Amino acid sequence: MKIILMVVTFTVVIAAGAVGYMVFFDSGKETSRDNMNLSDSIDEGIKDRVSVLLIGADQRPEQKKFSTDTIILASVDPKTKRTSLLSIPRDTRVLLKGHGYKKINEIVSLTDLDTLEKTVEELTGEKIAGYVQTNFQGFKKIIDTLGGITVNVEKDMYYETGDDEDGYINLRKGEQVLNGSKALQYARFRHDALADISRTARQQVVLKAVAKEMFQLSTIPKLPFLVPQVMDAVNTSLSSKDILTLAKVAVGFDSSNMVAQTLPGSFLDLEGISYWKVDPLEVKQVVKNLFQGKTTEKIIGQEPVDLLKPVIPTPTKPLPQVPGNSQDPNGRKSPGYQME
Repeated sequence: MKIILMVVTFTVVIAAGAVGYMVFFDSGKETSRDNMNLSDSIDEGIKDRVSVLLIGADQRPEQKKFSTDTIILASVDPKTKRTSLLSIPRDTRVLLKGHGYKKINEIVSLTDLDTLEKTVEELTGEKIAGYVQTNFQGFKKIIDTLGGITVNVEKDMYYETGDDEDGYINLRKGEQVLNGSKALQYARFRHDALADISRTARQQVVLKAVAKEMFQLSTIPKLPFLVPQVMDAVNTSLSSKDILTLAKVAVGFDSSNMVAQTLPGSFLDLEGISYWKVDPLEVKQVVKNLFQGKTTEKIIGQEPVDLLKPVIPTPTKPLPQVPGNSQDPNGRKSPGYQME
């Protein structure tokens, strides 16, 4: 039973760790939800789909409030053995009770993680079992212990982040094995035409690469080294019972049966603040299709676009507007703005 718990903890946290690239304060804390159990008995497993919110948060040790730069709804289906990932852009405009319309990445700084979870539930129409928040350094250690992940970097990437540690993003185009530091650089990069929208696609690439590596037989001997790192890297509302229940379906999954989608929308400028505007009805249809294994390339303003293909503007087809790119009219003035 302990081995199963270790394996599923590793499974869930690795997924979150691939996108959780900032340090959180109270690492390793686990909060049990008495009213939220995935099953009445750990021996029954689960019969229906279960969704978990994966969060990458910009939280420094001295901070009580923080922004959530990465929000991914991860869903596992025991019937189809499919894992679905829905990336929600950080600038998505949502209605927050008592605060009016806000960017979704501001919710935790104004309220808490539970409110963010409830907001995502309302947005997607999907019940969420709990959240998993991971830390920055833990992610790198886990990737290094795995021996790295194989990623096809779509273009040269360079940016000076200004951080005391991991101060540079410097990657070359091509397929390569990325260590923890390099994998973090790839998952963080957003300084191109599609800004955070293309970053969501890169985070999905990392998630898939981690899942593929995780299910290799060669990973099994590494578990004794990985488990302590995993436990130090997780802040979750899932109980041990919930995690153990997820184990019963996770161990039978194929890493290749994973589909990912960035939430479609369009650029919206309101009073000098840029948002990612989404249609509530379309969101729920996108989620429904994703759970059936269907994705769409119509991400930006209903126009087909490859988020990982370098965008080259032409006189007849200028750069698409997304929050945070060179055409963003407000840039640093936008609430919740951050360089990374």
